[in-house]
Amino acid sequence: MGIREAEEATGISRQNIRFYEKQGLLHPARNKRNSYREYSDEDILRLKQIRLFRKLGMPLDEIRRLLEGDVDLMQALEEQERRLAVEAEHLKASRQFIKKIHDTSLDEMDVDRCLQSMEEEEKRGAVFGKFAEDYKKTALAETKRSFGFKPDTMCRTPEEFTLELCKYAKENDLNLVITKEGMNPEFTIDGIEYKAYRTSGRYGITIGCEMKHPENYIPSDMSEDRYNRVRRIYRIVNVCFFLLIIVGGVCSWKGNAGALIIPLLAFAVYIGVLIRWHQKNK
Repeated sequence: MGIREAEEATGISRQNIRFYEKQGLLHPARNKRNSYREYSDEDILRLKQIRLFRKLGMPLDEIRRLLEGDVDLMQALEEQERRLAVEAEHLKASRQFIKKIHDTSLDEMDVDRCLQSMEEEEKRGAVFGKFAEDYKKTALAETKRSFGFKPDTMCRTPEEFTLELCKYAKENDLNLVITKEGMNPEFTIDGIEYKAYRTSGRYGITIGCEMKHPENYIPSDMSEDRYNRVRRIYRIVNVCFFLLIIVGGVCSWKGNAGALIIPLLAFAVYIGVLIRWHQKNK
């Protein structure tokens, strides 16, 4: 079909259709006789998909990555949800600032002071927001370095071991490829090499999986130096949180739960100092 029919079928103006073509999101064929564009059913479907994701506010670059298979739908939607959450926080801050100057006339408004106040708020939000994003990536990376699960069988043979690994990968939507079978099998997940082992304990069999070369693993979009800093903070937070649980249990057992306020405040201050240290060393 021609561009007029494509416009009617998708609800997208021909100007936008041509724009998407220029952006490399669409590649319609050309009629050999007159060089007019001809839009296939696949092109129409893609245009409808673009329209849907644009209505969700998804950037064109992200839509391109999704349509080209660089990211899956879940990843793209989670990233867009994060963007919308950031935007919602920005809108919330804007509404709060509007309330502050609501009763001020234009002549009375101190523009320089307002701009300075807004920039300070944005800076504080950016510092915490960036650290929160780095911390999230680091926490996810730590779960990738080693993990374990309970198999449905005793894994007494290499075949059972392989079956349980593949079953775990399918349940968790992992791109797992077995590279070496055995009672200490090896495999890859998204190109990262792992080795697995079987342990027997009081509560049954557990399969443990570890990266073969964890020293080489760094999350995407993070420098090695930044990742190592946030990783140290992540480890410290986990240790401090564990100690707080112990202190809280002891205080509750002795009937003095109020004493927990002091270590909680100290913990909050300490984490704040770590965050500022991380930002200053970026």
